[in-house]
Amino acid sequence: MAVGLQASTNDPTPDRRGHAVARLVPQIRDVGDHLPWGIAAVMVVTIALLLLTVGFSVLSTTRALDDQAAIQSLAQVRTAQASLLARVRAAAIDYTKWDAAAEAAVSDDVPWLFDNVGSSATVGQVVQLAVISLPDQPTALGWTDDDVLEGRSDLLDAASLDALEQRLRHVPSGYDGGLPFFAWVGDDLYALAASSFEFMEPVPGRPRLADLGFLVMGIRMSGDNLDDIAESFLLRQLTLSRSTPNSALSLPLLGLDGRPVAYLSWDQPRPGQTALAELLPLLLGVAAVSAGLMALAQFFVQRIAQGLVEAKRAAVQAAATDGLTGLPNRSAFQDALGRPGRAGERAVIFLDINNFKLINDSLGHAAGDQAIVGVADRLRRSVQPQAFLARISGDEFAVLVSGPDVERLTGDLTHAVALALTAPIWVHGHKLQIRAAIGYAVQRTESMTGDDLLRQADLAMYEAKRQGRDNAIGFTEVIERASIDASAIEQALRAALRDGGEFAIAYQPIIRLGGSFVRAEALARWVSPSLGSVSPDRFIPVAERSGLMVELGRHLLHLICDDLATHPDLRVSLNLSPLQLVMPDFLPDLVAELAQRGVNPARIEIELTESVLVRDTKLAAERLRALREAGFLTSLDDFGSGYSSIGYLGQIGFDTLKIDRSFVQGAATSLKRRKVLGAMIQLAHGFDLTVVAEGVETGEDERLLRDLGCDLAQGYLFDQPMPIRDLATRWLDSAAPSPVVGLRDRRALPLRPGAEPTATVLALHHPLEAGTRLP
Repeated sequence: MAVGLQASTNDPTPDRRGHAVARLVPQIRDVGDHLPWGIAAVMVVTIALLLLTVGFSVLSTTRALDDQAAIQSLAQVRTAQASLLARVRAAAIDYTKWDAAAEAAVSDDVPWLFDNVGSSATVGQVVQLAVISLPDQPTALGWTDDDVLEGRSDLLDAASLDALEQRLRHVPSGYDGGLPFFAWVGDDLYALAASSFEFMEPVPGRPRLADLGFLVMGIRMSGDNLDDIAESFLLRQLTLSRSTPNSALSLPLLGLDGRPVAYLSWDQPRPGQTALAELLPLLLGVAAVSAGLMALAQFFVQRIAQGLVEAKRAAVQAAATDGLTGLPNRSAFQDALGRPGRAGERAVIFLDINNFKLINDSLGHAAGDQAIVGVADRLRRSVQPQAFLARISGDEFAVLVSGPDVERLTGDLTHAVALALTAPIWVHGHKLQIRAAIGYAVQRTESMTGDDLLRQADLAMYEAKRQGRDNAIGFTEVIERASIDASAIEQALRAALRDGGEFAIAYQPIIRLGGSFVRAEALARWVSPSLGSVSPDRFIPVAERSGLMVELGRHLLHLICDDLATHPDLRVSLNLSPLQLVMPDFLPDLVAELAQRGVNPARIEIELTESVLVRDTKLAAERLRALREAGFLTSLDDFGSGYSSIGYLGQIGFDTLKIDRSFVQGAATSLKRRKVLGAMIQLAHGFDLTVVAEGVETGEDERLLRDLGCDLAQGYLFDQPMPIRDLATRWLDSAAPSPVVGLRDRRALPLRPGAEPTATVLALHHPLEAGTRLP
């Protein structure tokens, strides 16, 4: 329903704001006289129990704190152990997953390996041990931080090296590899990690893994490391031993075979006992003071109890009230709707403000709030006492109507709402004509739930929004069938996208005024085995609501790319869905597919409608900039049918502007329409844009557009949509268009010599203008 709004300067009074909510919230009895004594009794019992059980509670708390501290210290030491192993594993992987190191391993370049790998151990800052085992070397070479630069062969025994080699064959390649473990080297314990040398940039014929040897790096478990762990986690007496310690808290350090090779042990922390010693005097004092305050608390309990009662009343009302308008909120409305209703005695009216986001985006959220408050105030004055009005979301209102003659009441209410919302609203000095859609539903059966009633009213509202009606729409079986039809279309659409072969593209030429062919707009076609021919204005909205738009757009793009690859003279223009535009992989995928087929992006023009720009102008500008940088052309489609913002032409660079067919039809016989059309053409030329006029169906339209300086035109005057094979025969492969059955013969308009034929593809998300006019 299209209606206007009149802003109100009078805020709703508290009485009127709370009236509807008061009918919904149960009355809270005044229990101020009884509550104080009840609270006093609870206080006495509580304090008595506290005094009797304080000793047990304190002891239990002490033990719990000590047990928790023990568990926490064990977890911290485990974390420190894992962090240490992760460090040495990362170091080993960093040196082995290096093509230069792998090349040195293949060529047995030991000096290079020492200079670039083994020397890290001699420096000792990151690791203190490095051992390199190569297939063609009889022994492994190792280095430590003992200032000996020559490689040693006695750091790891042959059995350990063989075991490592076997285990590494089962370790994943790449950066997920590495084998961490602990081992004794001489009298020192090391956190070790082994990793195979590997080429990260595979070359045919060159081995990647297993045949290149491996590297072992280690961090010494010295006193400094143990001191750091103890200091970080406040541990006492942290020691390292080869055998199982007697301490209650210890952690085994596992070797290569999974068995412990050493143990970390420490004294159990006892924060509970410490806290008990510090807090016991305080606790005893608190208990004594609590007993003394009990009498004083009795004095204040009456006042406190009364305050609690009042606070509860306020909280219950606030939870059911919309903070901006003072109306009941969605929660309150759902509560009211949840009560049982009788057939013919209950109805729901659903109102949604159209394009409310535009107010927030253009004037700011404060202006949007002011508009909402004005609407709420008018609705409040229009609703009878037997109706329940609520604001259920940002720009949506609902009315629950009850009574024996609910059909008449609902009709009267929708009429009253329409009258209340007729005048424009002034917001921050701007005069706004806001439009709204209204739907309603009447309970027809005893078994109908409130949620079903609200759903039906919601469906009726969306039908009113779709039709752009100036009166309320009541829910009918037709709307219910439309909802069911949408479900059937969604199921068939999913099957069509899964199986393929049901979609096609039809092309309609665009003509240069003066006679030559320029391009052709493409229209989507779908013939379903179960539903027959389905028009795009039916399946495109379903695809967008059900999350299938991106997949459908990708499928149609495949068909278009097939035509581009087959017909080198063809150029296309893609009108994107908003869902495609925001997908981060849309542009890379499109460029990749074109490259695979050998199609230059310059053969493609990307079209956006004004509605896409309104949703997120900044994002649209960024994506269009990326498209232009990739070599695509851009166009603003259906100019004049939406918001017609000149700012878009200045902020976002376009190559082409397409004027909506509604501005062309009737312009030849209307001076006012002719002036508007001419102004739009001059405006576009002022921005150096090529102008395309849609919906040209008569010779008078063509002559007028030529006189006004329009560049290109499209419509049934020139030709109808057709398959690509017919487009190629009539327009791409011939010097002049062929005659079209049932249409005016345009053979008198030859193709301009040297002109390059192009084609424009339909807006994948828009209802197709010409789609319903073909057989």
